[in-house]
Amino acid sequence: MKKNFLSICILLILGTSALVASQTNLFQYDADAIENEMAQLNQLEGYLTDHPGATLGELTAESNPLASLVSNANGVSGLTILNDQTLGIPGFVWGCCLSWVGILVVYLVGKDPVQTKQAIWGCIVGSVLGIGTSVALQLTGVLTQLLGGGY
Repeated sequence: MKKNFLSICILLILGTSALVASQTNLFQYDADAIENEMAQLNQLEGYLTDHPGATLGELTAESNPLASLVSNANGVSGLTILNDQTLGIPGFVWGCCLSWVGILVVYLVGKDPVQTKQAIWGCIVGSVLGIGTSVALQLTGVLTQLLGGGY
């Protein structure tokens, strides 16, 4: 048995090392492409330094080519996801995991009635799951004792 276990461990180690060795190009990068991107960002930084009150709306209104550097594809507006959820966590998860405390957090912090409603549904689902698990465990214990498996 020990021999089979040792053989399986050796095969797993060799297999994972072969996978790691096959990804040698994972850490290669194109230095020219990075320099080009950084040069564009330096241009944008210089423009914003010269025009401290400039906004993205003004840049796009002026048809400034630097406005294309700041777009949705670059993830700048990825923070808008946080606006839809309380602290970046959906209301359902708040309610399901933290029960009434989660509902309170979503209500007070998020101030979004849709997220609050989702938190209430999450609380209901979490409560039903908790009660169902408790009942199932109790029934399992009772059945075990009835069938003579208990102490």
